[in-house]
Amino acid sequence: MFHDTRQPRTRSLKVIAGITGVILAGGQSRRFGANKALALLAGRRLIEHPAGVLSGLFAQRLLVTNTPEQYDFLGWPMIADRFPGAGPLAGIHAALCEAEDERIFVTACDMPTLCPETIHFLCACPSGWDAVVPWLHDGPEPLCAVYAKSALPALVESLRQGVFQVQAVLARLRTRMVSKSELPPDAAGPGRFVNVNTPADLAVLAKEPPPKDPLT
Repeated sequence: MFHDTRQPRTRSLKVIAGITGVILAGGQSRRFGANKALALLAGRRLIEHPAGVLSGLFAQRLLVTNTPEQYDFLGWPMIADRFPGAGPLAGIHAALCEAEDERIFVTACDMPTLCPETIHFLCACPSGWDAVVPWLHDGPEPLCAVYAKSALPALVESLRQGVFQVQAVLARLRTRMVSKSELPPDAAGPGRFVNVNTPADLAVLAKEPPPKDPLT
């Protein structure tokens, strides 16, 4: 059974200043068949796992959702997409527009095994980039990444053109791709960047122990 033990450990890390922590919860969960953010994992709703990690790392937080009534239990400030139906790119855009900080860290609602040290590492990269994105064995992970307000013109242009793929926009930005070898030890190991797309994914995750946290 999956046991979430990361939330208490994040409190041993310094709060990340000047960056807003963001969760995107605007997907339609077509493959899951229901709102996966509210599916249970280890007795908690799936979104509560990344929310617990980010709550320990960021003083400023935003939840991007077009159904805010479903997430009142989190107690997070919530905003809606300005380009409804445009996927995660619209969520990143909305968060950048609303955040008071110049940069945001973005994660999806279905990533329950986030490593707080990895988040710290990405946020510590120099601020001259439009985006700081991990590059894993099969490509970039744009929904566990840092974005700057300087990325907004390219995001707006893509959204207006109907180009909604985040990876396509990254190619137009000053993007710092962080290789797997650069990340903290064990932070990019198996299971660290898991997405839950189907009930079968959730069932597998529930049977496996969580990845060992490098903070211990």
